[in-house]
Amino acid sequence: MQGSTLAFLLHLLLRPGKSLGKGWFGVYRALESCLVVRLCLSTGIGSLGFCIGGSLMVRRSVLAMFAVMAIVLGGVVVSTPAGAVVDSAVVVPSPNAGTSTNQLFSVSCVSASSCVAVGYTDTGPAHVTLVMVWDGSVWSIVSSPNAGTSDNWLRSVSCVSASDCVAVGFTDTGSVNETLVLVWDGSVWSIVSSPHAGTTDNALRSVSCVSVSSCVAVGYTDTGSAIETLVMVLTGSVWSIVSSPNAGTSNDALTSVSCVSASECVAVGYTFAGSAFETLVMVWNGSVWSIAASPSPGTSLDVLFSVSCVSASSCVAVGFTDTGSASETLVMVWDGSVWSIAASPNAATSDNQLYSVSCVSASDCVAVGYTDTGNNVNETLVLSLTGPVPPSTTTTSPSPDQVVPAFTG
Repeated sequence: MQGSTLAFLLHLLLRPGKSLGKGWFGVYRALESCLVVRLCLSTGIGSLGFCIGGSLMVRRSVLAMFAVMAIVLGGVVVSTPAGAVVDSAVVVPSPNAGTSTNQLFSVSCVSASSCVAVGYTDTGPAHVTLVMVWDGSVWSIVSSPNAGTSDNWLRSVSCVSASDCVAVGFTDTGSVNETLVLVWDGSVWSIVSSPHAGTTDNALRSVSCVSVSSCVAVGYTDTGSAIETLVMVLTGSVWSIVSSPNAGTSNDALTSVSCVSASECVAVGYTFAGSAFETLVMVWNGSVWSIAASPSPGTSLDVLFSVSCVSASSCVAVGFTDTGSASETLVMVWDGSVWSIAASPNAATSDNQLYSVSCVSASDCVAVGYTDTGNNVNETLVLSLTGPVPPSTTTTSPSPDQVVPAFTG
């Protein structure tokens, strides 16, 4: 049986809820530390386990150590287990806040010399927020606040300038998880008030900002009987919950959001259709969220982890689909009217999953994830997503039937 299917079922079993109690929630938080949608699997080799999800994969035995990896890509099609086809890849030294677990889940860059990465560090008594900044040559830890004395995790960050960033996640009050929002003004991180849906657990998974006063954050809320989508919008200086639909009746969660304007956003995730998990896509028109039809090629498990839009009519979403014998990469493309599956390679015959995608144009995207070599070893996977080449704007020998391109103004 595939690890991805077991992992997803485990995620559902250990989701926080009144019926499971706080003891189970402690286990849930341990799984949560490894990924965006809390997928965790055991290799069955003693204490050697793997957690998969978000943009992170680490052995438990080396969980206390991490490094920021900078990968420079050029014409990459797919990185294979036996030597990835990457022009250059270097491990950039990065600090750790303590001697125990340190993890980064998200990074946002506004230039080659200005990046912010967020996650958490384990102090022993609790998990606390972790923020690092890149100045073009060195990663350094900057002080970040925590709400309360229990666990605080940052899962996503979005910057619109070097002095304007928003990070989201959740904080454990001791009885429930509540949304957590931090803002950066270029010198200090501070907690800003964020709403809580209902009386049980809430968590934010992703944030996308188009300006200092316009952001969208997505995640999930636990009603006590079901997991439902959660969407929050920043308008001016106030965060508020906006109504968001659910495709199913028991498990709907949003894992990623991408906005190109204050009135044009796309969020992706998954929904449980009664007998199978299917892809979930929602679109925002500035006033209403609505579910957009999206394909689910598998028979039991189709999940989207990340989406990147360059315009309202051009988005790419990635995740994985379970064929029954293996999990394969899943890439979906939005053309402004229809979501369709794009062919994507797999580096191995076992598990292949994509966890993040970033596009700089409609025909230039990079997606990352992992591939399982089949020997209880997971390796990095990088795909270059290239679209059709735009037509040339000039010609030297036009045929009589061709219209000679020309500049107009």
